Amino acid sequence: MESLTEKVLRYQRTGEGLRDIVGELAPRVYHFPRRTMGWDEDACGEFYVFVHPRILRLVERFRDQGKPFESYLWAVLNWQLRNFAREQTRKEREWRVSLRMGEETGTETAGGMDEAAGRCGGAPRLSAELQEAITTPADRRNFLFLVLKCSQQLDPSTAAPLAALAGIETERLLDHAAALRALRAGREVRLVKFRSRRNRAFAKVLLLETELRREVEPQKIAALRAALLLAGRRMRSAADRMGRVGMSPTNREIALILGIPKGTVDSGLYWLKKKLGTVYDPDTLRSA
Repeated sequence: MESLTEKVLRYQRTGEGLRDIVGELAPRVYHFPRRTMGWDEDACGEFYVFVHPRILRLVERFRDQGKPFESYLWAVLNWQLRNFAREQTRKEREWRVSLRMGEETGTETAGGMDEAAGRCGGAPRLSAELQEAITTPADRRNFLFLVLKCSQQLDPSTAAPLAALAGIETERLLDHAAALRALRAGREVRLVKFRSRRNRAFAKVLLLETELRREVEPQKIAALRAALLLAGRRMRSAADRMGRVGMSPTNREIALILGIPKGTVDSGLYWLKKKLGTVYDPDTLRSA
């Protein structure tokens, strides 16, 4: 069976077999952030959209120096992952400004970019710049994805102008939001469970620390320290699990509700954020 290195070299010689190469590379690129950084599925999708236009150049630049193509691919993806992470960090403030759907309410959301996307509370006040940026049918469809990312805070008092800009009926938008909230019901139950575990462990840590300060017998001090170490681990584990329970709907859930491929949501949100990032100056956040 022909190896990936052989396929790449054959393509460089003949120009044939690119489709098979891309098909073999796609899952490796998609899952790379999860394997190396533990990123969630949505972030993996955005990373794939970021890397996909560079795949052809990656294949063409490979030079056979005795090492397999996979080794070259790993090094390139590591570099691209760092570039992508820096790009996302730089754009996070622009992402917040691009929403500008109202005053911030301080609502807690879970998880990286979902936190940046999840502040939709208050009466919507869509800026003229935002309305001018959302012009094409593709823009409106991508804006719908963004609004559904904020479905946790969506209600009849905030839905109408957002639905109008997204090119969808208000009732239909609210139906989609209700369906997404129903999908998240189990996740919210898990969040409550992990929060309860964290709080119990935290209370035990405080109790053990109090007892440890008063104890004088070496044997009991050792036992208390062991119990304190275990309670601390349980508290950190529960907090870590809480952080992995995303409050905003995933791109896969949005795709399921709308009956479209998940990749369409991944790429739509990626390009919308890229477009809005050219419209807004992050420094205007202070006056938002």
